[in-house]
Amino acid sequence: MASRTIATQVLIVGGGPVGLTLAMELLARGIQVAVAERRPAGEPPSVKCNHVSARSIEIYRRLGLARSLRDAGLPSDFPNDIAYRISTTSVVPELARIPILCRRDRYTATGGPDTWWPTPDPPHRINQLYLEPPLFAHAAQLPQVTIINCISVEGFTQTDTGVSALARDLKSGETFNIEARYLVGCDGASSSMRKAIGANLLGTPVIQSVQSTYIRSPDLLALMGRPAWMTLSLRSGSTISDGAMSGISA
Repeated sequence: MASRTIATQVLIVGGGPVGLTLAMELLARGIQVAVAERRPAGEPPSVKCNHVSARSIEIYRRLGLARSLRDAGLPSDFPNDIAYRISTTSVVPELARIPILCRRDRYTATGGPDTWWPTPDPPHRINQLYLEPPLFAHAAQLPQVTIINCISVEGFTQTDTGVSALARDLKSGETFNIEARYLVGCDGASSSMRKAIGANLLGTPVIQSVQSTYIRSPDLLALMGRPAWMTLSLRSGSTISDGAMSGISA
């Protein structure tokens, strides 16, 4: 039996970049929001996302976040190049390199590739590990945005006037209700909220299979020679048609 009830106008299930951005957008329109997130505050996400599009940065610019996000991630002078090599630490010459501006020069450079963006805020290469903290910090201090960490939304019932969600505290096991006018599922590709309303994914479910692993290797950069934001290496003994490529993203 639920021990208490929290009331809000909109309940957002999922406190990643999409859920936090939606919370800020709704607040800008005077709407009270609660965000339910399974992870503890400050726990990094699993490895995903390493590039934020120009359109997303434009949205963050309107929300007052573009500069803090632009200052996060790699050092300001670190090249955002993409390098293609036979081996990650090989001394043989690179196969090719796509030069892309470091963030220090994003607003001033006019020559070379990736400088043509007709927008005040071009794309930004940043891993989600570094994207989420400033988003969370900004959203957490906003009035009428309540972020509830370490909870799981177990299910919900819909009425003529709104939604009643059953939530469970993942630390204490306590269950409680969250009453809202609307519920929005921002809980990822395997969204339990999407499944609960019976919505189906249309289109190709799997385009490619990718394994992402986050490691810390302080000595690796020095072994790679000329730095790059991403290094794609062709596995020894394979051909490009095999698809045997591995990538290291800074």
